[in-house]
Amino acid sequence: MIDLLLQVIWFMLPAYVANLLPPLFSHVKMGRVLDGPVDLGHKAFGKRIFGDHKTVKGFMVGTTGGILTAIVQHSLIGDYSFYFSFTLGFLLGFGALFGDSIESFLKRQLGVRSGGALPVFDQIDFPVGALLLSSIVVDLDLGFMAVIVVVSGLLSTLANLIAYALKIKKVWW
Repeated sequence: MIDLLLQVIWFMLPAYVANLLPPLFSHVKMGRVLDGPVDLGHKAFGKRIFGDHKTVKGFMVGTTGGILTAIVQHSLIGDYSFYFSFTLGFLLGFGALFGDSIESFLKRQLGVRSGGALPVFDQIDFPVGALLLSSIVVDLDLGFMAVIVVVSGLLSTLANLIAYALKIKKVWW
């Protein structure tokens, strides 16, 4: 069981880093364009597409963190080429942020305010996005993917509680 948990964490580490970095960099000013929202304030169906919390900077920082994490991981154990590590890190990192953004879109369309809770989806959006995009280059067993979603959801909840306690996040979810 511990071995499976370690495999999940090791595989998903680039996605975890990508998901963690944007809130940590939210107070770092990088200019109007990078600090601006990905949706540029545009609307779909009369409501914001993603909201102000999904920024160009967040995508850049998170995706870069995912790439660098995968490169370091695979250079430590020498199991994949630089190109594959870069690609997998990009897909896991960007995929995590993509999944989170899709959930933000759904929240906006459902009338959930920016920063508001959408239980369960708040915890599984990023691993589902990461798994979806990483499936381009890796073939994972369905059971392993299910374990990834459950473990990631639990770790996300724990990380959010810690970030809230440390005043990094304004809400516990």
